[in-house]
Amino acid sequence: MRVTNQMITRNSQARLQTGLQGIDRLREDISSGVSLRKVSDDPTAAGTVVRIDSSMRAINQYRRNIDLGLARASRQDVVLDQLSNGLSRAIDLGISQANATATAQTRLIAKSEVDQLISIAVELGNTKMGDEFLFGGSRAGESPLRVPPTASDGFSALTLAGNPVNPSGSITLEIGEGEFLASTHNATEVFLSSNALESLRALSTALGNNDVPAIQAAMDGVTAASGQVQGLLGAHGARVNAMESARASLGATELSLTGYRSDLRDTDIESAIASLVSKQTLYQAAMSATTRILGLSLANYL
Repeated sequence: MRVTNQMITRNSQARLQTGLQGIDRLREDISSGVSLRKVSDDPTAAGTVVRIDSSMRAINQYRRNIDLGLARASRQDVVLDQLSNGLSRAIDLGISQANATATAQTRLIAKSEVDQLISIAVELGNTKMGDEFLFGGSRAGESPLRVPPTASDGFSALTLAGNPVNPSGSITLEIGEGEFLASTHNATEVFLSSNALESLRALSTALGNNDVPAIQAAMDGVTAASGQVQGLLGAHGARVNAMESARASLGATELSLTGYRSDLRDTDIESAIASLVSKQTLYQAAMSATTRILGLSLANYL
């Protein structure tokens, strides 16, 4: 095959251009710190980076959910402590008024304080965080409890089709892929099913009636309710531990994904500088060789 000067020039220019592009690419990699700037650079790695970025966004959302759950759990912890203290105070009042030294007058004074404890407990049940009621369950936009005017009325403030219903359900948070957790209990679990409000009302009624046996029976109910609340505190602590464990796991996963993404996307500076020096040396050698070849003339062969 006949090789002409034009062919040599064209091929030399193409090789020099390829070498120069490689040098420029490495220069960009080093200056930007990123070696994977578009999908065409490495489609397989780029697809993996996209999936990692999606996982990182999910982790951030899970972390926000956990932070919200822990904030709600912290508020419930305060409420449960206050409710427990109120029940303990009611037990103390019942003990003081169930003996022979108490009178009808002292029992009426104690009844007044128990009524205040009932009102405080209802206020605790209507605790809000932002625009939502902490113990509202699935109807978090409505206050779940009220102070009933008579002994026959229920404490729930909710109705369905005109009929009274107790708070139910809960707001669940996704704290991991497919992992959901309710960070708080609803008002039924804390205040109604525990018998906290009804036992306080029974004690108030017994004190108002100056009925010692009824006071003693009501005290048993308040004591049992206090035990129920303590049990809820234990379950509540387990939920908090689950959220904190999930947050720690997310942190470890995020660290691993960050390192893997960096390996795929970021520039290995030391390796890139070594490659740049090598390519520059080869480019300079190619330039020198091309200059020598293209500088030849017929006189060189005579």
